[in-house]
Amino acid sequence: MAFYTGRTGALFLITAGTGSVNPLPAQQAVKLRDWSLETSLELLETTTMDTAIKSYTPGAVSATGSATLLYYRKETGEVGTQFTALLSKIMKTAAAGVGEVDRVGMVLRVGKQAGTASDIKDDIAFNAYITNASIQVNTGELTSVGIQFTVDGPFRELVDA
Repeated sequence: MAFYTGRTGALFLITAGTGSVNPLPAQQAVKLRDWSLETSLELLETTTMDTAIKSYTPGAVSATGSATLLYYRKETGEVGTQFTALLSKIMKTAAAGVGEVDRVGMVLRVGKQAGTASDIKDDIAFNAYITNASIQVNTGELTSVGIQFTVDGPFRELVDA
């Protein structure tokens, strides 16, 4: 039986799209503090007036999440994606604003580190829009970038290479 700690968690950026995805060539966020994902099911009530007990049918599923990355500049030659790749999806300098091109593909890893195709069983893949970003600067602490996102469409199936 394997238990995981927060040290094995990771966030990867992949190309947004549809269909299955292989998470192994993804770009890992360089310095990640934490991530969370919440999925909820909307229930539609089907109770009729002649019954005393409520009944439901499944409706739409939605998911939201958050992640905290450290405000960090990569060293020359260092591999990975830093916080700016996510901030640029919501913090715009042009008047055009956020569009479909700003949808990101993400893979959230719970389990062990990448390296083998069997590691994908601990990954969750999806497309999302960054809906909130905040930069936290506190005296005596590391500067962090908190993001919130909303999953766009169904979760994506993970496949081996």
